[in-house]
Amino acid sequence: MSVHQYDENMRPDEEFVEGDFCYLVPGNKCRLLDGRRTTGNIEEYFEESDMFRWRITKYEDKGKYWDLPAEEVKRFQFEKDSKQLGRKSIKKIESTVRKYNSKITIKADPKDREQTQNKISKTKKQVKEWLNDNSIFLKENKEIDFTRKEGYKSLYKDIKNYMKDKNLIKQENLTTNSFVLNPESGEWVKGLKIVLAELGMVTYQGKKVRTDNIFKGVGEKTHRRKYIIHRLAFMRAFFELMNLKEVIVYRGMSTEKGWIEKNRTFLSCTYNYEVANAFSSMERVSKYKNSYILKMTLPIEKLFMTFFETASMNNQYKESEALLLYNKKIQI
Repeated sequence: MSVHQYDENMRPDEEFVEGDFCYLVPGNKCRLLDGRRTTGNIEEYFEESDMFRWRITKYEDKGKYWDLPAEEVKRFQFEKDSKQLGRKSIKKIESTVRKYNSKITIKADPKDREQTQNKISKTKKQVKEWLNDNSIFLKENKEIDFTRKEGYKSLYKDIKNYMKDKNLIKQENLTTNSFVLNPESGEWVKGLKIVLAELGMVTYQGKKVRTDNIFKGVGEKTHRRKYIIHRLAFMRAFFELMNLKEVIVYRGMSTEKGWIEKNRTFLSCTYNYEVANAFSSMERVSKYKNSYILKMTLPIEKLFMTFFETASMNNQYKESEALLLYNKKIQI
């Protein structure tokens, strides 16, 4: 993947064993089964939530960590001499996994969606007024350059200032940082997905809540609802001021496994064809069994976050990313 750091001399899979609950021992070294086999180690296991902390030791996110459900350990490979838990501890983890692993569905009600869309429309008018009065970007630019590989610093300041004005900067920072690092790490993004479903925007089909603080403090549902409405209103107001009703995005993906069907709330795409192409692999002989690349023309109402206004999407990775609301099933 040319858009990411990559080790051409990575060790072969045969030197590792498949991840399992028995290896959830702090200190064990392992690597993620992604295309570049990102390395890390098990730092901690949280018994109450049945999650483990994986500290990254290679590539762009070196030093950062993910908090993942115990069952996600199967997405990793471990050193053959790794320490192992006893049978009693393994059974306890298996029992907790069964407790949390059941799926829940929160259907997006069309009536709730209509009310939410009305709130977004009203808020959008206020955002346009705010942008016309306060935007640094609008004073310097009359259009968006979709060939850019980095966002606009003036626009970073605009959305930060707007969120500060609305007392939503903590929610903004938590959301943007979570999406850039890993939206499946912890449960901040899961909380957003649930509230989006309750707002009637996108049906949530996923695992149940497993941490007590997901809807406390800055994550209270009232704060999350307010944040979602203002985030969507900001995006729509900004793109309308740029005289845009739709955008063209691309998505590339490859997998070493077979096709799977996922229920999504968000879909990550890119404005840059070369980036999408880097995520796909069309060579007849490669480790990837399946791959695709798509071009989509979508209304701006689908946009939740983009690299144009989000500073954290321009730090470690230069992916020209657009994060979309998605309400259909898509393969891999």
